[in-house]
Amino acid sequence: MVKMNDQVKHWNELYQSLGDKKPAYDLWLEKYTDILRDSRDMPIIDLGCGFGNDTLYLYERGYQVISCDFSPEALKRLEYFINKPVTKLFDMKEGLPFADETAKIIIADLSLHYFSWMETQKIVTEIRRVLLNGGFLLARVNSVKDINHGVGLGTVIEENYYNVNGSFKRFFDRVQLDELFSAWEVKYIKEYEICRYKKDKILWEIAVKKQE
Repeated sequence: MVKMNDQVKHWNELYQSLGDKKPAYDLWLEKYTDILRDSRDMPIIDLGCGFGNDTLYLYERGYQVISCDFSPEALKRLEYFINKPVTKLFDMKEGLPFADETAKIIIADLSLHYFSWMETQKIVTEIRRVLLNGGFLLARVNSVKDINHGVGLGTVIEENYYNVNGSFKRFFDRVQLDELFSAWEVKYIKEYEICRYKKDKILWEIAVKKQE
């Protein structure tokens, strides 16, 4: 059985290997400029900030950000290119350390596809709890068509969820996303291709609003 400490160790080593290398972000958040502007007076939560791509994008545009990850090294790296970043270290499976209705926007960019279906549902419920009425979750997740990044590889744990050499990976189809966000108002959803780790990657992007 793969232990959580092994997962943290894996990601810590990856982020340590990057040193002070500055993230190179894409511009997927550009289409949400009007939504982002509505959070000028309140920090945006970057859930599973990882390499720091979206955190850097937001900081460069003057937004307050709370960068969250379960890897201490991910959060430590932010100090190389952001002045005094605001960070929180926690595992999403244990809940989100924020009070009810305290955020207008939560971003989860390629960070919600590492969990069992039950864990994923609980995390989305927690995101909903933390968001204000009318608040948005902006997210990207693996698609079931993402064959270059683990679809069908490793040991099947449950439908579309695999243990690939000790790393847990989930892949989503439209039916699962519709089920996961059935209590939300879906404002945008699209499946498309980007380049990640020098390979083509197929993902889903979704913007959902907490219904008032």
